[in-house]
Amino acid sequence: MAMDARKEAQKRVDRIALFQAELAELEQEKGLTLTPEQRAGLDAHLARLLSRFQQEFGVDATDSARRVSWGMRVGSLLGGAALIAAAVFFLHRVWGNLPTVAQVSILTVVPLAFLAGIEAAVARRADQYYVALLALAAGVAFVMELNALGSVLNLTDSPQVLLAWGLFGLLIAYAYGLRLLLGAGLVLLCAYSAALILDLRGYYWLGFMQTAQLLLPGAALLYVLPWLTRGRGPPDFDFVYRLCGAGTGLSAILILSTVGDLCCCGLAPGLVGAAYQVIGLLLSAGVVFHGLRLGRSGLVNLGAAAFIVFLFIRLHSWWWAWMPKYLFFLVVGLIAIGLVLVFRRIRIGLTKGGAS
Repeated sequence: MAMDARKEAQKRVDRIALFQAELAELEQEKGLTLTPEQRAGLDAHLARLLSRFQQEFGVDATDSARRVSWGMRVGSLLGGAALIAAAVFFLHRVWGNLPTVAQVSILTVVPLAFLAGIEAAVARRADQYYVALLALAAGVAFVMELNALGSVLNLTDSPQVLLAWGLFGLLIAYAYGLRLLLGAGLVLLCAYSAALILDLRGYYWLGFMQTAQLLLPGAALLYVLPWLTRGRGPPDFDFVYRLCGAGTGLSAILILSTVGDLCCCGLAPGLVGAAYQVIGLLLSAGVVFHGLRLGRSGLVNLGAAAFIVFLFIRLHSWWWAWMPKYLFFLVVGLIAIGLVLVFRRIRIGLTKGGAS
């Protein structure tokens, strides 16, 4: 709740800054004229709001404050990475001399210590960036913990480790409203579903990347899940679900389109690859249009990038072998310009529709 309140306070401060800039432009253009008493009352009210938000939430009210905050973030990132690296190399140096009990204790305590640090940062209303940095460190420590415990205790490799990592990421993400940890957890759970199917079939579970079609059901579920939950989670989490689902699904189709026949044994590999490429074109175009409807530039950019990749691969398969190279790239460039014009018309249509 504290993190959500700070987000809303920062959004309010940003809107105030935009309002002040637009008000200055309107006064300069003589589009709006306030009396001295009105302007003084407005300025005093905005100043009180900014002061209260700075004291209660520590938001950045000016451009200079934002630049200082970015410098602090970069410094904290470098410092945190250096401290983690120092701890890892130190433990690696003395690890063999420690008894098994000490090794297990260290591996268990480190993620818990990072979680305690997250709680302390939230309680002090620290910037969300620092909370996200501590959460990422806790996730990395948890991954290293399970790997190291597997080696120390001589455990058998199992796809359940992906489930543990994914659930850890989701729990931290929902507890503190962190989209980065949510995305990592969702991708890990999608990989777990594919690895589990492969393991149940009797194959080595880490080979799920060579059977990328097993990722498609999980990716589809991630994309449609926001329709089922109907925005009951924290803000912007629906977008993360769709972005992870679309990214995972399109990546799996791209792998399938390049390695040949992985599920349709009766067809030639070239034909199957072409079918996957056409499917990838259609799905990436669908992601673009859905992103435009939702007003999510991230989905639009992802779908557009995937569409370009699938289109280039398909055009390469059709024309590269017999067409002169200069003519091939000329045609690709003309198609790209045509797509830009199409998207421009779509954007104009959406803008008119929103205005009406």
